[in-house]
Amino acid sequence: MKHAIAFGVAALVASTMAWASSAPGLPADLLARGWEEITFDGKVPNRYAACGDGCVEVATDGSVSLVGRPLPADLTETPIVTWEWRVTAPPPASDLTVKGQDDRALAVYVTFPYDPDKASFGENLLRPLIEVFRGRDTPARSIAYVWAGYGAPGEVVRSPYYGDVNVMVVARIADAPVGQWLRETIDVAADHERIFGFRPDKSAHVLIGADSDDRGVANTGRVRGISFQPRR
Repeated sequence: MKHAIAFGVAALVASTMAWASSAPGLPADLLARGWEEITFDGKVPNRYAACGDGCVEVATDGSVSLVGRPLPADLTETPIVTWEWRVTAPPPASDLTVKGQDDRALAVYVTFPYDPDKASFGENLLRPLIEVFRGRDTPARSIAYVWAGYGAPGEVVRSPYYGDVNVMVVARIADAPVGQWLRETIDVAADHERIFGFRPDKSAHVLIGADSDDRGVANTGRVRGISFQPRR
């Protein structure tokens, strides 16, 4: 069964996201590496390209979409997620907390498997329906590390669309250098604990995306070398 990636119960039930693994614009070399595209109804998708081994380029211009692939990791052994990224222009000064104003230059997401013992009542109630439409391996929660024009590094922002199960963490803001590679080293297990109240055992997927459908500010970002490592 195809791996399903989702960003919240509300999105799944409303079917506002759709896998588009054969969508025009997603190159064959990215598909061969296991990447699949998530598009949004009524929205122009970003353009994606490979930019070297383990590198994904995202060109956004009045558009929004994501690509994702399975990347399971044992977070009890390797809780640190690391990657490098760069953008060609600063992000717009948009407000991530407001629908219709939540553009971001670039984002890296980590999703987590569904755990019935740790899920909320609402998540458990709707889980059978989610699995019918999206499959049993559909993750339950996600953290998005965003390069945004809003907030302060480390700040936690609840999604204006999907609430408490899909949370953003501000990683970079508009004053970060552009046109050069910047490295992130983040304890995603610790972030999960401070956001959701417990430490996760595993990750499920990673995703990469950009959002410019509100302000229409064009940008090109690259992400490379996403991996999970032990705490040093």
